[in-house]
Amino acid sequence: MVVDFRKSKSPPSPVCISGTDVEIVPSYRFLGVQLDNKLEWSTNTDAVYKKAMSRLYFLRRLRSFSVCSRMLQMFYQSVMASTIFFAAVCWGAGIKAKDANRLNKLIKKAGSVVGCRLDNLDEVVRDRMVLKLRTIMDSPSHPLHNTVDKLRSSFSNRLLQPRCSKERYRKSFLPSAIRLYNSSKPSQ
Repeated sequence: MVVDFRKSKSPPSPVCISGTDVEIVPSYRFLGVQLDNKLEWSTNTDAVYKKAMSRLYFLRRLRSFSVCSRMLQMFYQSVMASTIFFAAVCWGAGIKAKDANRLNKLIKKAGSVVGCRLDNLDEVVRDRMVLKLRTIMDSPSHPLHNTVDKLRSSFSNRLLQPRCSKERYRKSFLPSAIRLYNSSKPSQ
């Protein structure tokens, strides 16, 4: 996969490994997450939506067998939510509003099947990103620890926002997590 954001794109030179040309692909599945050559998340959202819809079918089937609400909730959390929110820390801040709405509608449908309100995408992404950032801040062995540590404000418990010249970087994990961390309530 070739990721190229230059305005004048020239075709990449072919890469040959052991006498075999490497195929250029527009998207690639890596560790269960669909990455595309524009670093957008629509391809990943489509894959997540398709998987979650098939699991919603099973959730509805369970309800048709008069399974109790607690068991339906357990099935949702273990089978459906794990699919929807997999690697949400990675893609959650950069997802388009159209894709987020699509996943939120799916979560709302699951909530009506289960019979209770379920956390929407924004809430889960916010909580997981702040939790991940706090884990990074508390773990000196984490590769991002020094980067985050340098962003600590000397006057308050806040983190300084890194400079983001591109929208793509502004929507990535670190700037988004810092923005959420600074806006969250201070922990006791």
